Amino acid sequence: MRISREERYGICLNFKFRQIYIIWISDDIDLVLVNEDDNKIIGFKTQEALKNYLIENGLDALVDIATYECHILQQWLTNPYANIDYDEFLNFWNLCTDISESLNIPFSGDIKDDIRNSVYEKLFNGTGIFVSDDPNPVLSDDEILALSSAVQDGLNFLLNNLSIQE
Repeated sequence: MRISREERYGICLNFKFRQIYIIWISDDIDLVLVNEDDNKIIGFKTQEALKNYLIENGLDALVDIATYECHILQQWLTNPYANIDYDEFLNFWNLCTDISESLNIPFSGDIKDDIRNSVYEKLFNGTGIFVSDDPNPVLSDDEILALSSAVQDGLNFLLNNLSIQE
């Protein structure tokens, strides 16, 4: 298990009928909490279980808890289209990058090419976090395919590398 001296945040992965909580660690390199014994993301069924884990392991309390609406991503995958919630997709993509770093396993969304770079830039610009030349980007058909591939890979990547604590 990697332990950091930096701040920890809870992440609620909302799959609509089930929520899973993980710990995201803000550090020089952002990570998620991983069990070094099996190289899996440590997950919890409840927010209370997550907080108990922190107490039992002498870790600082969480700064905040963010919710990722994974069910929206799953639903979108059944019929990918251009009208998306840029924040939700960008946050999930970035989480998958942090998971990849934590597990030392490649995430397809991090393999740079022209289409992937364009999708990521449009997600970033579409969030409205910073002033951009194109605050209302539209994804092309090829970009939608690339985004759906990255999201599907990210969901598989997350779920296949998760260990729920009892």
